[in-house]
Parts: sequence; structure tokens; C-alpha cells
Amino acid sequence: MTTQTKTNAQEKRPTVLDAVPTAALDSQAGTGPIAIFYGAARYPFELARQRELVEDYAETTGLNLVTEFHDRQQHQYGLGMLLEACQRGGVDYVITAGWPTPNLTTAEADAVLDQLAASGTHLVCLNTWHPGDGTPPAWWNDEEGAQIRQLDELRDQDRRQRQRTSEHSQPGETGEGDQVGESGQPSDVNQTGRTGNAIESTEPSKEVHHA
Repeated sequence: MTTQTKTNAQEKRPTVLDAVPTAALDSQAGTGPIAIFYGAARYPFELARQRELVEDYAETTGLNLVTEFHDRQQHQYGLGMLLEACQRGGVDYVITAGWPTPNLTTAEADAVLDQLAASGTHLVCLNTWHPGDGTPPAWWNDEEGAQIRQLDELRDQDRRQRQRTSEHSQPGETGEGDQVGESGQPSDVNQTGRTGNAIESTEPSKEVHHA
């Protein structure tokens, strides 16, 4: 009996779809199912590539891609806004180019799936993107690009150090306070100055949310 109960619980776990079901697309009259793009990556050109893949998929399948949320580095502010939007209802699908996204652990990704399922939203992962996929700007490999990558590495080292210090001083905390303490803006300042247009450019009818 215990084994059967565990099996049933596992079967009810929300799953990640690799495409929007054809039946769902065929059943829609007029505009397609409501969908939101969620992206997360370290660099702007990676986000641009994710957006391109998801928008191409939405156009091909007839999805009504109404808005997007995305995060840089290890932040999850955009993800939080995404989950709030889904909780308000009306969102059929969240589309990602890769899952779990680089800013989520396996446990965090499972928790996101549970929250989406509770909102009646399905997650579709196209499995078409991996970290580093995208076309960097022309200046990426020159001195300025090298400086940006070096600065990112220093920030990562500092973040890891503060997380270790926090774990030693307060074992009950998970280190999330480190992310909250950062506004999200400082870590992006040096990169968005040259690539902000690539991140934020979308169709006029779409609303973009980013951390």
C-alpha cells in the first residue's frame, strides 16, 4: 500500500513538456493559447538567442506570446514576477529555451514546476539552448569584453565567498539573502551599457520585465 501511494504521488508530479500539445493549439479559436517567455542567462547575447528561439516557436505554432520575464546571473527577480503573473490566472504556458535555467538548482526548478502547476500553467522547454549559445557583439573578444568577463568572475568569487561566510555564521540560512541584498542593477551596469538594446528590444505590443 505504501509503495502504491508513493507511485501515485510520483505520477502526479508536474512534468516539463517539450512542445505545446497539438490538441491545445487546434482547440483555440482566434488567438492561440496565452504564453509567456522566461529566460535566464549570464550574458545579454545569450538571452537574445533564447528570445529568438522562443519567438520563432511561438510564431510557428500560433501561440499568443504576450510578455516575457528574464533574469541575469543568479538572480530570480524576473522569475518571481513570472510566478505572480501565473498565479493571477489566464496563462496557459511558460516557454523556455532550456530547463532548468542556469539560475536554478534542481530543487528550485522542481518547486517552480509545482507553483506553475498550482496556477494551471504548463512549462514547455524547447531544449534548443545551452549556456554560451548566441552571437556575442563584435567587441566581445576585444579588451572591453575581456574586462567584463574578468569582472563577472570576480563578482562570482565574491558571491561564493559571502555565501560560505553566511552558511558558517548562520547555518539555517540558504544564502538567498545574498541575492536579495544585491539590487540586481550593479551587476548589470557594465554590460548593459553596450548591449542593453539587444536585451530589451521586443515587439511594441509586448511588455518586457527584467531584473
